[in-house]
Amino acid sequence: MFAYFYQACAAIFILQGVATPFLLLFSGVLWWKQSRRLESLKKDLDSTPGKRLQSDQIFELILKALPKLRPLNCISCGAGLVLHKDETFCPHCHSRGDLPEDYAEAGKLKLEVKSLLKSAVKHWRVANVLTYRPVRWIFVLLIFIEPLVLFPTVLIGSNVFPDTWIDKAFESMGETTSFVIMLAAFLGFIIWMVVFIFLAGVTKGLRRDLPVVPVLEREIRGSETANCEACGGGIEYDAGDFVCVCSYCNVENFRVQFVRRKRALGEKQMKGTKTVLFGALEILEDFVGTFFFVLAILVGASLLLTIWYALKSLF
Repeated sequence: MFAYFYQACAAIFILQGVATPFLLLFSGVLWWKQSRRLESLKKDLDSTPGKRLQSDQIFELILKALPKLRPLNCISCGAGLVLHKDETFCPHCHSRGDLPEDYAEAGKLKLEVKSLLKSAVKHWRVANVLTYRPVRWIFVLLIFIEPLVLFPTVLIGSNVFPDTWIDKAFESMGETTSFVIMLAAFLGFIIWMVVFIFLAGVTKGLRRDLPVVPVLEREIRGSETANCEACGGGIEYDAGDFVCVCSYCNVENFRVQFVRRKRALGEKQMKGTKTVLFGALEILEDFVGTFFFVLAILVGASLLLTIWYALKSLF
């Protein structure tokens, strides 16, 4: 039983040394990408104009000054327009035009907020796991496992079980290759022990910076009634619709106040979601950056020490 445990520990001991340069490269690229995205998001947040700098009372007064419904008529012939996804269309004279600004922005923001929230939640979950207390305990446990379990097991097992597949593999590699791999494994053992110390410390501090994921307001479904602004006929529409079609004159009535409010809500949700994404990315960038820089310093120091030792042996 101990022979299998020794072989597993020896494989981990060698793997953490051999994999260190690749993890250094991977973490460096990941940290660079996170930093660039974080910088771009920060600029975006700083440059986002305050659409609602005025108080809510003033905003409501502005809304009340707008018409509740406005018929969409063609500028060319006066007939009722049809709203498409990217344009307005007149079925009589076949002219096309731009969508109402609030309508286009509200629809665009609705889709962007959903997509951004999905990304924010994904990064938040990763940040939440990395800063979770049991994860910090795992890092602390690994600090002690390295010198108290892994290294003694490899040291004792290599003398007690000299004929395992690992020992045979080393014998087939040659003396020089075996020495280089064991040197990398020993340096990796020291490097990872120090890395775990730093990671255990950084997760504790980052937990306090974990943002709260916003909950998007759900649309209240239901029907509403009004009078068509074109012919005065009664119309019934879903409470979440941006436009409603009059069944008498077939003119689409644009819900001006409702769409303006939806646009303002979308802008607020967009900024809040970006703030959460920024907070999650900041945690990930700190975590990956700590891992990368500590690993880079230790690997660099190990290389310098190895070169110095080799030169000293030669001369």
